[in-house]
Amino acid sequence: MLTRLFSHSKPIAFAVLSILFVVAFFIENFISSAVEINAPLVFKKIGVLIVFLLILFLLNFIVKRNKIHQQHSYAVSSFVFLIIAFPDLLRSTEFVLGYFFLLLSFRRVLSLKTNTNIKQKIFDSSLLLSISIWFEPFHWLFLLVIYFGVIMYASQNYRHFIIPSVGLAVGFVLHTSFFLILESDWVPYRFYLPEFQGIDAFFVTFKYSVLLGLLLFVLVWIFLQLPGIYSRAKLHESESLSLTLFFMLISIVVFVLNALPVSMDAIYIIWPLSILIGNYFQLKSTKKWMKESLYIIFISGIVFSAIY
Repeated sequence: MLTRLFSHSKPIAFAVLSILFVVAFFIENFISSAVEINAPLVFKKIGVLIVFLLILFLLNFIVKRNKIHQQHSYAVSSFVFLIIAFPDLLRSTEFVLGYFFLLLSFRRVLSLKTNTNIKQKIFDSSLLLSISIWFEPFHWLFLLVIYFGVIMYASQNYRHFIIPSVGLAVGFVLHTSFFLILESDWVPYRFYLPEFQGIDAFFVTFKYSVLLGLLLFVLVWIFLQLPGIYSRAKLHESESLSLTLFFMLISIVVFVLNALPVSMDAIYIIWPLSILIGNYFQLKSTKKWMKESLYIIFISGIVFSAIY
C-alpha cells in the first residue's frame, strides 16, 4: 500500500507526507513535552516547523532537478518516517537551521553540473557553508564536499580551487565580527575542533541505541545495493550519486565526531540515506515485498520511539 502511494511524485503524496510530519511535530512539541505554551514559544516552533518543511521541499527539489532518481516520492517518504522516529530532533532549533544552510550549500555544489556561472556557484556554496558553521562548527568538514564537486565538474580552471577558501574566509570574518560585538572576545579555536566522546556516547540510552541500530542496519543494506544502483544509473545520475555518497561519508564523520547526542545527529545520516533509498526502490530488481518491509521497519521505529 505505501509502496503504491509513494511510487509517483503527484502532489497528493507530498501533501500526505507534509501533513503527517506536521502532526508528528505538533504532538512532539505541544502534547508529549511538558511546556508552558505562550506566544513566543508558538512563533518559535512555527519557525522551526517551516525550516523542516523547507528541508523536505529541498530534498524533493534536489532529487528532481538534478535527476538523481526517477519521478517518485520514495526519498521524501523515507526521510519523513525516519525523522519522526527521532523526537528530540523535532524539538531542535538552531541545529536544524544550521543543517538547512548546509543543504543549501550542497544544492549549489550539485548545480555545478550545468557548467554555468561556476565561480558564482562555488562562492555561494562556500558562503552558505560558512553560515551553517556558525550554528554547527564541525560543518567546516563539508568543505571537502565542495572541493569534490569542483574536481568533478570544474577542475579545468585552477582558480576554482581558490574560491571555496575565499567564501569560507568571508563567513569566518563575519562570524568573528559578530562574536567580537556580542561577546567582546575572539572566537576560541576549540570552537572548530572535534569533540569525540568515545563509542559509549552512542549507547547512552536503550531507546536511541535501538534506533541507531535500526538506522545502521538500513544504511549497511543500502550500501550493499550500491553496485546495482550504479550499474543502472546514467552518467549524470552516477555523478550526482557519487557527490551524494561523498556527502554521506563526510556526514558520517561529523556524526561520529560531533558532541551532540545521537537523537539529533541522526539527521546527518537520514537525509543522504533517504536519497539512496529512493534510488534503491526504483530498481526493477527491488521486489515490492522488500520495499514494504523497509517501510514496516521505518514505522516500527516510530512506534518504538513513541512507546519508550
